[in-house]
Amino acid sequence: MNHTWLNYEKQRFIEYILYQYDFKIAESVWILNLLKSSPKYLSNISFVNEFSDERILSISTEQSKQLPLLYCKDRFCIEDGRQIFHDIRLDNTHLNVLLYLNKNDDRLNKLLLLQMLVDYYGDDKDIRALNNNNTHGLEHWRKLISNEIDKSLDNNDQDMFIEMSKILQFINELEEHR
Repeated sequence: MNHTWLNYEKQRFIEYILYQYDFKIAESVWILNLLKSSPKYLSNISFVNEFSDERILSISTEQSKQLPLLYCKDRFCIEDGRQIFHDIRLDNTHLNVLLYLNKNDDRLNKLLLLQMLVDYYGDDKDIRALNNNNTHGLEHWRKLISNEIDKSLDNNDQDMFIEMSKILQFINELEEHR
């Protein structure tokens, strides 16, 4: 997945969180700087909002009640920041990044939504309009996704229905937190 503009958004987001938040341990900052340093890393990461069985990195801010750093790969988890840094540097497979921030962050939520939309629609320039900080972007996507749900029901396409429902649910959650 080489979406240059999405990689740019990920890089900007990492720069933002490095500036806005204090992390529990220095290795978190090293790892985030590593991830933003190259398109190779940026194209291999996805930000997520829940833990999964896949390769995942969990990073916590100072006020969070979670572990400072946790890296899980092949059902094996480690907390040592230096070891995590080196494994990420040497392993170019996809990595999910779960952030435990001390508050709900709109920029993280928008990035999560962008990733969902790109995963489904591909690198479509219309998705970039979502980055505008206005409610029209979310309303546009709500209508579009609702139409896609209707089409999936008409076509009896269960996979599309499930995927579109997840995206619509996430959009609804974003609007509830405004």
